Amino acid sequence: MVELFQVLGGIAGFGGIALGVLYLLYRDFVRDIIRNRMFRTLTSAQATALFGAVIVLAFSVAILGIFATLAESEGIQQFLVLVGMLLLFLLAVVFIAARVATGPRARPRRNGAGGTRVERSLTTVRRHVALNEPDQAERALEASGADRETEEFWYWKARIALTRSNFPVASGYVEEALKLDARNPHGLALKITLLLLANEPARRDRAARLAEENTGLSADLDTWLRRLRAEGMFDGGVRTRSELEARCPLPARTTENAHAE
Repeated sequence: MVELFQVLGGIAGFGGIALGVLYLLYRDFVRDIIRNRMFRTLTSAQATALFGAVIVLAFSVAILGIFATLAESEGIQQFLVLVGMLLLFLLAVVFIAARVATGPRARPRRNGAGGTRVERSLTTVRRHVALNEPDQAERALEASGADRETEEFWYWKARIALTRSNFPVASGYVEEALKLDARNPHGLALKITLLLLANEPARRDRAARLAEENTGLSADLDTWLRRLRAEGMFDGGVRTRSELEARCPLPARTTENAHAE
């Protein structure tokens, strides 16, 4: 790293050092975030704010480098280039600030007696999930405009991952849902399902404890838990998704009862 700055600084002065900072910023920050798939847990506003901070920092370092280089020369052309860069920087900051400020507050518009566009889209998502069509469900969810800062959005992300039998990803999504609403009966039922599908004694015991702790939370959840116990789902033995869904389907979740909660 020191050698990099020595070479760049020797060739291009402070402007070269600025380029080196940008390179390290990409190598150690942006690329690692993308590689580690951290964006699946970020809301749209959080992702915008994150990249906005990266852009502002990158622009700041770049402008400092350009300013240091142009300060050594004279002439109106260099001055105009610097002013233009500063204006672009300020425009980017204003745009990002406006996006972060208005994004989380956006709400779906009402479209009359048929409910909101989001509610109708989530009904489509639910139908595709019931038909084991995860790709169509994913597209419908992304096109719905559903607020990513709600439990409901992450619940359906988890259901879509479960339809693909991608249990680790589904578990990550359901944890995000429960962070937003820890007592939501549908999120808890989904977490219990995923613990049972892990087919590990320790996780099966966690599922049983979670069921006991949340008995009485809602009538639908209690009915589903009684069926799990009656079918022996908390006992030993390997469980498959198809078996669990056939014998103990998850409590039905509609847009109506979701918003009532």
